[in-house]
Amino acid sequence: MEAQKQQRMTPRPGELVIAQVSKIMQFGAYCKLLEYDGIEVFVPIREVSSGWIKNIHEFLHSGQKLVCKITYIDNQKGTIDASIKKVMPKEAKDKLNSYNLEKRFGVLVGKMIKEAGEEKQKDKIASEIVSEFGSYAQLYFDLTQNTDRFASSKLPKKLKTMLSDFIKEQNEKKKHKVSYVLEMVVEDTQNGITEINEALKDAETAGVEVAYISSPKYHISAEGSDYKESEDKIKLAVSKIEQKLKGTEIKVEKEKIRKDKEGIFDSE
Repeated sequence: MEAQKQQRMTPRPGELVIAQVSKIMQFGAYCKLLEYDGIEVFVPIREVSSGWIKNIHEFLHSGQKLVCKITYIDNQKGTIDASIKKVMPKEAKDKLNSYNLEKRFGVLVGKMIKEAGEEKQKDKIASEIVSEFGSYAQLYFDLTQNTDRFASSKLPKKLKTMLSDFIKEQNEKKKHKVSYVLEMVVEDTQNGITEINEALKDAETAGVEVAYISSPKYHISAEGSDYKESEDKIKLAVSKIEQKLKGTEIKVEKEKIRKDKEGIFDSE
């Protein structure tokens, strides 16, 4: 769980981690682990993709966030190796969802602690959450399921009431969500990645979320008050991408459609 990882301070072999590319080399890339205070790992070029890689810059760019799997730890040298290709698309998506939920709900709980007049006890309450639930994400799931663990929690009564009220509000504001897989193949490999990144940033202004799966595929999703609103956001985003990447082969495949409603903190 995310909060437990922060306490442990180092990842374990086989663990999925959120990494941000910090330096790209000819034979691999160095990445910072966002869940471990920026610990550095190395992704060898053979672990970037299962296919042959002529130019690593076709697959990675500085600042890119992605999901890696820890493959080797040398405690004597203090080095850690990781792999991108060993992470399945669903694993990557689930991991990103969990990471984003942890961050969003953690910030929200922090604001509630202040509103509840418990700011002086913030660190103590945070420790209590880790002790009882393991992470903010798990606290959220306990809330949505109204578990006995949350009911018997030692968290301040006012804070518990605020958290429960928040979940009730979320249930009243559930959204329709649609998800697609976006595939883009550019002929200009030297400038292609930069052009794609710019196009994706422009697409996000349409109210969609874009996440990297594996080159050349991206996960694009949108949510709205009804199905049509969600689909319209996707159409607008794809239109923006097509305008930016004229002449580029773009494929959009529906991943899944959720006709049943969801709250904004529900994982995908």
